[in-house]
Amino acid sequence: MTNTQPTPALTGAQQKALAALSENRGATAKEVAEYAGIGGSTAGKALTALEGHGLAHRELGERDGARKTADRWYHGPAATSVEAEPEVEDAPAQDAPAEEAPAEAETPTDAPAPAETAPEPEEAPTAPKAPAKAPKPATRLARGGLRQMVYEHLAAHPTEAFTAPALSKTLGRSAGAVANALVKLRDHGQADLVGESPRRYQLADQA
Repeated sequence: MTNTQPTPALTGAQQKALAALSENRGATAKEVAEYAGIGGSTAGKALTALEGHGLAHRELGERDGARKTADRWYHGPAATSVEAEPEVEDAPAQDAPAEEAPAEAETPTDAPAPAETAPEPEEAPTAPKAPAKAPKPATRLARGGLRQMVYEHLAAHPTEAFTAPALSKTLGRSAGAVANALVKLRDHGQADLVGESPRRYQLADQA
């Protein structure tokens, strides 16, 4: 019989933060606060508590010179690496006792010589297989490149509204980074926020 750990009791803020993470993978604490409708400090404490319960994990932000980017949060526990099992060396094989060669039978002197057999043809050497090509690493976008990708997608579908998670799947980028690009496009008047819960954006009217 296996022992199961009881589900920890969560506060209202922690439940809202957990629900926000389930729909916004890779979001910052600020983005979680905006999506869940709670304060920034409350969101930070709730995310830390969820991490302690094993219900969320963070990806530490990178340092860009003197500035450090915000941590990215994800739903569920962090993946643990499995340690490789040590290889067991094979025990050296013991030398088997040499068998005595059987005595050669005497052949009569008048016996006919055996017919010579044709030598077996040598196998042609096979060409070595070319090593498999390593997969190309994901390209890193230049500054402002993701925002341009999001804008071009909105411009290609001017009558449709998109959420950050939906665009992240289409563009193959993190939902948090796409959400930041949408906010910047809205601030520059290039996109409009047309819906809440979930937040949906559409190409701004250029008239």
